[in-house]
Amino acid sequence: MKKLLITLLLLPLSALATSMPVNSNGKPLDLAPMLKRITPAVVNIMVEKKPSLMPNDDGTPLDTNKQVPHPSIAVGSGIIISAKNGLIVTNAHVVSHEKLMIVTLKDGRRYHANLIGEDDGFDIAILHIRAKNLKSIPFGDSDKLQVGNFVAAIGSPFGLTQTVTSGVISALNRSEPKIEGYQSFIQTDAPINPGNSGGALVNLKGQLIGMNTAIITPTYGSIGIGFAIPSNMVKSVVTQLIKYGKVERGMLGVIAQNISPALANALHLQADHGVLVTKVVPGSAASTAGVKVKDVILEVNTKKIRNSVQLRNMLGIMRPGTPLKILISRKHKTEVLTTTVGDPKKMAKQKETPFLAGMRLQDFDEVEADGSEVKGALITGVSPDSQGMLAGLMPGDVITTANGKPVNSAKDLEADAQQQPKQLLLSVTRGNSNLFAVIEPR
Repeated sequence: MKKLLITLLLLPLSALATSMPVNSNGKPLDLAPMLKRITPAVVNIMVEKKPSLMPNDDGTPLDTNKQVPHPSIAVGSGIIISAKNGLIVTNAHVVSHEKLMIVTLKDGRRYHANLIGEDDGFDIAILHIRAKNLKSIPFGDSDKLQVGNFVAAIGSPFGLTQTVTSGVISALNRSEPKIEGYQSFIQTDAPINPGNSGGALVNLKGQLIGMNTAIITPTYGSIGIGFAIPSNMVKSVVTQLIKYGKVERGMLGVIAQNISPALANALHLQADHGVLVTKVVPGSAASTAGVKVKDVILEVNTKKIRNSVQLRNMLGIMRPGTPLKILISRKHKTEVLTTTVGDPKKMAKQKETPFLAGMRLQDFDEVEADGSEVKGALITGVSPDSQGMLAGLMPGDVITTANGKPVNSAKDLEADAQQQPKQLLLSVTRGNSNLFAVIEPR
């Protein structure tokens, strides 16, 4: 059986037939008037990728005097969100820190684009072009979406500009383990393919309700499982990128998990939504506010919390200093706690060793559905040039043993590493899977 792959839609298929809604007279709804109005706001983005000077297959260095690699061309899509200011939103993986970007409008006009800001965590970037007579797409409210709503996707799949496909919203608040970063995707069966990245997902009113980002596929094209970043998330990130050029993330200082029926029964929880606090970071905003382990976070700033991914996404958009009102349930009573979003930069930097250099760790202590406790060292960050990255470790992994010894905290792992063994054989929990990883010193 072929393995399903997550494909970022960077490279540039036309639509599969999808049954369309009908109007009040029972006749098929015509999307043409709406599309005529908004498609000029969806652009094609061509990016020249710098060549990578990789060694030859036999490991010998590349002779740049004889072998001059040529730059490659990648194609994606973008959405004009401000006609007056020439601002275009797209995926960060489309532009990928490159400098040469050409934007082509529906009428054929072409412009060099400048990067205003980007955030890899949310996979969102803002470009600017100097152009007149532009059209923009208004934002819709993605919080009001429902499964079954009809949508249309617009973009440049495989470089085929202004391609429109249609479908429905298949699911909401999706998270996919193989896609890194902040996630709360809209899932749609509207066919989207490589090249649709950064393109628009719109409702029948022509409002932007998502930005197409990724697909699951056993091949290279759409099988009807596509993902889009919700418009409200796009709007929040864009606001920071325009104002500051980057997203400065705050920190609450909790580790929380979803509440299964079995867990709720074991801990005698009565909440029908929320997340269970399993760890409070000392000195954090949560600690100052009085959040405790086994509290259930029900709401943040009056918004209901459905799962831990949503909480992480919400906090990931908030800047340090943002006021917070946290509604918790503790021993069958609700309470409102107030604090401000903390600044991760002010938290004490963690000690590094030759084994753990480039890795950020924190204590992990989680209650399982059967009431048992799982402890370890949670990886919160891995630098691309670190030994941890070479070993295949990822943010979110929990290290539970090192060279056969239990790891109950980040300090335990640091202590094991400081003994200078020849290597560290780690037992790692990743989601519902367990695996081994080996870290060797530099």
